[in-house]
Amino acid sequence: MGFTTGFLGGVTLTYSLLYFSLYVHRANRSVQRSLLSQQATLLNSVVEPLPPLPDPPAYEVRRAGLVEELKDRWNSEIERLVRNFQETDWTEKRARLEEQAAVVWTNVKSSESAHELESKAKQLEQKVKDTITDGTGNVKDAVARKAEKVVAGAEDKVKDQVEREPRLLELK
Repeated sequence: MGFTTGFLGGVTLTYSLLYFSLYVHRANRSVQRSLLSQQATLLNSVVEPLPPLPDPPAYEVRRAGLVEELKDRWNSEIERLVRNFQETDWTEKRARLEEQAAVVWTNVKSSESAHELESKAKQLEQKVKDTITDGTGNVKDAVARKAEKVVAGAEDKVKDQVEREPRLLELK
């Protein structure tokens, strides 16, 4: 071990011992001071009553600013939405929507216009089949194209009846 290393090691050791001893001494003096203060207060309270505690400071109640009120409202609204989302029974909602869709579908299937369109489509289909069996080459193609157009038009009309909502004064 060299001179510099030994010297620095000794200084470090001495300094750390001095530091810890001063720290312990200061901690002991602090504890002794608090104990003596408590004992003096206890002995004085036997002879003289303790002085009354001072009144608490008067606090001024201030209203929050507009920005703070808007933040509070926003946060409460978000909390309410999240709480509703978490408390919602999604399986019940799905079942209710499926029931409503089934009711709508049965109403569409049972409506008179749907039955009329279906019967007209069947009649046209039968006419087309009869014409095709009676006709020849080009006539067959022309009739088949016309039949496809009629069937597509009937399908579009059925879709329109199913998809559009009834008007306010629409007669059934």
